[in-house]
Amino acid sequence: MKLFGGGEAGRPGSLQQGDPEEVISKLDNALTSIFSEDGKRTVLYHLTNKYGLTLEQASADPARLEKALTGMLGEIGWMVVKRAILEVFWDKKIDIKETTLVERASLGEAFGFVRGLGLGQFVSPG
Repeated sequence: MKLFGGGEAGRPGSLQQGDPEEVISKLDNALTSIFSEDGKRTVLYHLTNKYGLTLEQASADPARLEKALTGMLGEIGWMVVKRAILEVFWDKKIDIKETTLVERASLGEAFGFVRGLGLGQFVSPG
């Protein structure tokens, strides 16, 4: 399976299209499922105060979200969180052994998937 990362901004069907509220809602749900409601509030507090990043901004700028959460959690912690976020956005369970899938996956594309792109935009056999 090959995943294509990056370069989504100039492509038709990019993040500028679709419903940003749905992305915010799914990201909020993903963070709650990972950290619990209280933990999510703590993470969002630190994202806002240390990194100047709100949930709304994070949903529109996944690269910035990744950088901030990596700074907070380290690479391994970020991969755990990223996997959980992808599971919510893709509405499918990702096996714990599929580390390459998680590493290569683009949150920007996952967020775009919620906004109406087909899964074929991200995954191709191979």
